[in-house]
Amino acid sequence: MKTYKIQANFPLTIPLVFLTVISAAWLVLNVLPIPVEGQLEPAWLNPLLAAVLLLVSVLLLYKTNRSGLVLDDNGLVYTPFFGARRSLSYGDLAKISTGGKSYCLYTTDGKRLIQFDDTYTKDASQIVAFLKEKGVRSEF
Repeated sequence: MKTYKIQANFPLTIPLVFLTVISAAWLVLNVLPIPVEGQLEPAWLNPLLAAVLLLVSVLLLYKTNRSGLVLDDNGLVYTPFFGARRSLSYGDLAKISTGGKSYCLYTTDGKRLIQFDDTYTKDASQIVAFLKEKGVRSEF
């Protein structure tokens, strides 16, 4: 049984990682007894803001790594960036649009399900061939 996983391309992943590292460093600097100039007043506000930023950025990174599409012979499972997982059949897919080395998968109601490309997705051309085998029409 063939199984493919497509990870959603999230353009803000690198800035999100940077925000996570900066907020973690800010939190460590405020927890350790190191005198740091230029901090916000009152002093308890600094570790609170750093912890909130760290928590939000870690949750968003988790969500970006969680979101994607898993294809197998029985159907597919779509996990959006926000929301619950959805099980779909190949009959729910309208078309796969191909533009160069980028592919976009659309549902029957016209919504874009996921976009992937050869650069970031392993076996992207095999995934397109697999979708064509399952009856999803392609559009150039």
